[in-house]
Amino acid sequence: MIVKNIKIDFRRVFTPDGLIGIFLFLSTLLIGADLFGVDVLGFNVRIDQLFLAVLAVLLVLRGRFSFHENIFMIAFLAFSLISTLFAFSKTRAVFYYVSIVYNAVFLFWSYASYVRYYGLMKFMRVFRATCYTMFAIFIIQYALVVLTGREIPFMPSYGEFMGIPRFRLWFYEPSYMATYLSAWLAVSAYMWLIGEKKSYLADTVICVLMLALSTASTGYVAIAFVIVVVYVMWISKGLSVKKLIFPLVCLVLVGVFALALPDVFGWFVGRLFNSSLDDASGGRISQWAETFGVFASNPFFGVGPGCYGLYLGLDAGHVPSNVTLDLMATVGIFATIAFYGLTVWQIWKSVRIYLEDKNAHNMLLVAWAFGLLTFTLILQANQGYLRLYHWMILGIIEGGILETRRFETGERNTLVIKVR
Repeated sequence: MIVKNIKIDFRRVFTPDGLIGIFLFLSTLLIGADLFGVDVLGFNVRIDQLFLAVLAVLLVLRGRFSFHENIFMIAFLAFSLISTLFAFSKTRAVFYYVSIVYNAVFLFWSYASYVRYYGLMKFMRVFRATCYTMFAIFIIQYALVVLTGREIPFMPSYGEFMGIPRFRLWFYEPSYMATYLSAWLAVSAYMWLIGEKKSYLADTVICVLMLALSTASTGYVAIAFVIVVVYVMWISKGLSVKKLIFPLVCLVLVGVFALALPDVFGWFVGRLFNSSLDDASGGRISQWAETFGVFASNPFFGVGPGCYGLYLGLDAGHVPSNVTLDLMATVGIFATIAFYGLTVWQIWKSVRIYLEDKNAHNMLLVAWAFGLLTFTLILQANQGYLRLYHWMILGIIEGGILETRRFETGERNTLVIKVR
């Protein structure tokens, strides 16, 4: 029995590195746990944010937390601060800016620090373990609702649409879960086909299944985008019989999905082709003109972080329906350029590092860069530039970049916090 061969050395578990590993796992597993939180002064304080704070403290105590310089992140924080000073509602903006700083410290720099010191390969083992755990819980949730009609009390599904049950795990809604999973799918498919790592086939299949059952149209767009882009990169390396058969296999799987779940396929996939883009997006596109108008009136520093709804004379919960327009309207054009400048720089730097040395680490790094690209594109269907998992991905890639040059630069451009 395999179970009998599993031994847990509790002496290692309760070491500083062991505790860091535990809280890294919990923080990453629950990184999108919108349902596990309480409202405090109009803001949702979640359990994953508490785990992240503990993780950062443990990294500090271990001497593994570093505030390395990143001109794009520093610029984003600076321009967002200026926006806060001139915000429509300074009280609301200050609280929101605290959230921005929180994400920078406890996600961007925390994950970058972990990956930098413990390695991208080690982090990937933890990350995949969290994804497998998510899948197991998702299947339990799906089986309970579909087979018995029962819900997990603290983690209810998203209800039904036209009699079709919708699932989200602990995310706010299915599209949020699908957006997060899009990054995992991109990394897994890239590593499986381009990196020729067969173990990632399981990750790819599991992720596609979760996205298909999520009923989120953004999930289906993510599947199509990842498959097409990775396939083009794959065949560019040379043709073979299995590469020519691959599209046929994908079409067969789509047919099986349509036959097995005709209602889901008809409503949530079909609407991408049978209705307008605005209808398929749930009416989000029609709201873009409103948000662009707010930006046009306040182009340099926006109306202030979190102040969009208040500026329009509505509730603070009224938010833009596109993340880029959200940035432009609330924190202005300079902060938006800095935010996306970080994304573009990380993708460019990762590819450059891989081209200079095509080793296993750099292959995984460029896979995460592809994951960031996919995630960023899928995120455009919704709002929210403070999603914890977005800043986590930025931190992962930052740490991977720093890991490749750690021995070249030492600590010259880094403020390392150590507690003795």
